[in-house]
Amino acid sequence: MEMHQLEYVLAVAKYRNFTRAAEHVNTSQSTLSQQISKLENELGVSLFVRTTRSVELSPAGVDFISHAERIMSEVTDAQRCVNEYVSVEKGDLKLGIIPVVGHYRIPNLISSFKNSFPRVQLSLWEKQCCELLGMLQNYEIDAAFVHQLCDDTNIHFIPVVTDYMVILTNNSHPLANNKSVSLDELRDEDFIIPPPTSGYNHDFQEACHKASFKPKIILTCSSVKTILGLVREGVGIAALPSGVSYMDWGFGTKNLILTPKINSIIYLATKSKNLFPTLKEFIRFTARWSKNQSPANYFKFIPIKLTTAGRKL
Repeated sequence: MEMHQLEYVLAVAKYRNFTRAAEHVNTSQSTLSQQISKLENELGVSLFVRTTRSVELSPAGVDFISHAERIMSEVTDAQRCVNEYVSVEKGDLKLGIIPVVGHYRIPNLISSFKNSFPRVQLSLWEKQCCELLGMLQNYEIDAAFVHQLCDDTNIHFIPVVTDYMVILTNNSHPLANNKSVSLDELRDEDFIIPPPTSGYNHDFQEACHKASFKPKIILTCSSVKTILGLVREGVGIAALPSGVSYMDWGFGTKNLILTPKINSIIYLATKSKNLFPTLKEFIRFTARWSKNQSPANYFKFIPIKLTTAGRKL
């Protein structure tokens, strides 16, 4: 009896299909079938009842599965225990990021960590909040920078950047000369906001709901540059975090302080348990980095005057 045979049996028991099981364990169907047959010959009993239409566990197979699951669980625990002794500097780290992190200093955080641990293999996965949280729950990534919390008690959230949302208009909009605007004044406006999978979409719509109205959303878009361009052309107004919107401030758009304030926090989300050494060190590194960041360091803007030809003065 070999470990891969147990893995194959568990896969077939899960999918009730040899083809899908083979795909799951990344082997050919013929190899999987041969190995299971070999194991059944060794045990002297059939683990599955095979027909042309289905694959079901035999009574012996049902009992065998319960033991196989315990064995594989113990193997996983043993591997996790040994990994605690593996050098942090040789680890792999899969990080999820939301599209707006580049507007903050999080690239500096990642760069600083990489400089401190040059042998760590970093890979980045850019998705919206809901998608990243799903990937974290399914162990597809190790940690994620997200804007939205969830009710999963197995996920821990560490605040990294604190911001707030503002309203963007173009220069000719009736509200453009205002310094601030209340949410209630925006009931009849056309909005361009991030997609439903974004935490910003969720927070803005929730704030509108509390103000007893449903925002008129004419477009959703995941690209900040596209949203800013559409606002500049007068297609609608936008609700974005200040750290994102101010990066383009003065180039045909105006930013209005929104009341009541809608806070916008970027968190580092990780699993609460069974953290491997490299991830533990990244969490500690992120906490130290965040503590050393003052709000003034998050957003550094350099005013640029333009001529009518668009050249710098």
